[in-house]
Amino acid sequence: MSIKEKIPVNKETLKERAIKKWRDTKKNANITRELVKKNIKIQYRNSVIGIFWTVLNPFLNMLVMYFVFGTILNYSETDKTYALYLLCGNIIFNMMRGATSQSLTSLVHNRGLLTKNKISYYVFPLSNNLSALVNFLFSCIALLGVMLFVWIRGESVFSWNILLAFLMLPALFLFNYGMSMILATLYVFFRDIQHFYTVFLTLWTYLTPIFYKIDKIDNGKLSGKFIAGVINLNPMYHYVEYFRDVIYRCSSTGQAVPGNLMRLYLIGAAFFVIGVIVYNFTKRKYIFYI
Repeated sequence: MSIKEKIPVNKETLKERAIKKWRDTKKNANITRELVKKNIKIQYRNSVIGIFWTVLNPFLNMLVMYFVFGTILNYSETDKTYALYLLCGNIIFNMMRGATSQSLTSLVHNRGLLTKNKISYYVFPLSNNLSALVNFLFSCIALLGVMLFVWIRGESVFSWNILLAFLMLPALFLFNYGMSMILATLYVFFRDIQHFYTVFLTLWTYLTPIFYKIDKIDNGKLSGKFIAGVINLNPMYHYVEYFRDVIYRCSSTGQAVPGNLMRLYLIGAAFFVIGVIVYNFTKRKYIFYI
């Protein structure tokens, strides 16, 4: 067979591969969309107010924290916008918590789909991260309500600077997705990781300044310097603080002073790349353990 006769065959083969790739991508996108719907429905199934819990839940958590730390420990006495401080930290951390906790068991709990259908392993942690993003957007309704309450009390909280908060979301999504892939992989091989991660999340919560302020830590003591250093190494600290820069601190300074956005993207990209590497390195063994 001549070279000229071979060329059309090669081109047709490449075309067929491209079509197959496109069909697989479309199939995975449809499955991801359906899984996101399923995750949200299951989360509030059989509840009276249903999806409205995505708005009410962060608001009620904020009230509990405000009562404990704002009223009993008098944090609200020195900061009239302390409720906004709490909610900003709470909804950002809960987005990470929800995405990673749900993704942790996503491969094992969907073993039926994985063994009977040709579905990308990336779909399951991705769907959980998208579900967490949807919940976060609903939580922003509660945030707007608290901002309106603070504004009525005479504090200036509404500014075009709050739009800068959305610039952070892709970076946080990359971080969450990377963490999700790592945790989902670990759970396939080590089921005990679920219990360890539950305990670790408690520690992570306290190492993230959600209800306390890092400037209250006594840096004059060695223990204070150590704790401040550990908190600074905490990725969620930087995401929470950036979000507060453009939402909460706008109320006390009259203008937002956003943190280093590039650092957030570097953190997110680093965890995403690590997650992809871990996923690709181990995915051929998943079928033997799930």
